[in-house]
Amino acid sequence: MIPVMSGKRDAHERLGELITAAVRVFTREGYRSARMSDVAAEMGLSEAAIYRYVDSKEGLFVLAIRHALLLEDLPEGELPLSPAPLAATLREARDFIAEVVPFGALAKALSDQAPADSPAELEEILRELYDLEFRTREAADMLERSARELPELADLLNAGLRAPVLAALTAYLDGRAQAGLLRRTPDPAAALVLETLTWFARHRFSDPDGAAIPAQVAEDTAVDALVHALVPAPGGA
Repeated sequence: MIPVMSGKRDAHERLGELITAAVRVFTREGYRSARMSDVAAEMGLSEAAIYRYVDSKEGLFVLAIRHALLLEDLPEGELPLSPAPLAATLREARDFIAEVVPFGALAKALSDQAPADSPAELEEILRELYDLEFRTREAADMLERSARELPELADLLNAGLRAPVLAALTAYLDGRAQAGLLRRTPDPAAALVLETLTWFARHRFSDPDGAAIPAQVAEDTAVDALVHALVPAPGGA
């Protein structure tokens, strides 16, 4: 006999679908213009059904941010959910980024004065940053669209998320350039590096030709170009 599933279980199973639909709607419409009925239509539900999952539009926006920024897995608990206010989530996101950046290979490089293989070190850093840009691309698109209406979102994107990564990347590139392991550039190259990775990992999806580039080819192209731009030629200064 096939067990009968409760309505509560069905709703929890569709929570991921709801958040995915909300991300699409908020990215397309922005926070102010998006309506719960838009999200309902995206899922093929009635607007009243959406309130089985979450108690307000702000709550749904918070869920979308938290999930898309990788702050947490799908939430559990009794439905409808009542997430923390938006302002609290933005503070938590800033604190989280401040705590974990720099991370991985970039953090190791900033504490290592003599890498065994500087091109390999640079490539590992670039691939980790590319992966981060790719995995958070939906959140970034959603925040950028809504930041036109909510200044606090623009501040989170620029000062809270982008600035710490740029600062760590600048420190790494400058340190390796001073050691003669990477090329010196007329202007700090961190912004160029980050924008190149961002285009291939995220912005290419809004360009028909870019979106057609296979995922691994996009990553390899960005990383290969940056490694060749920043690693000195043999015998060069």
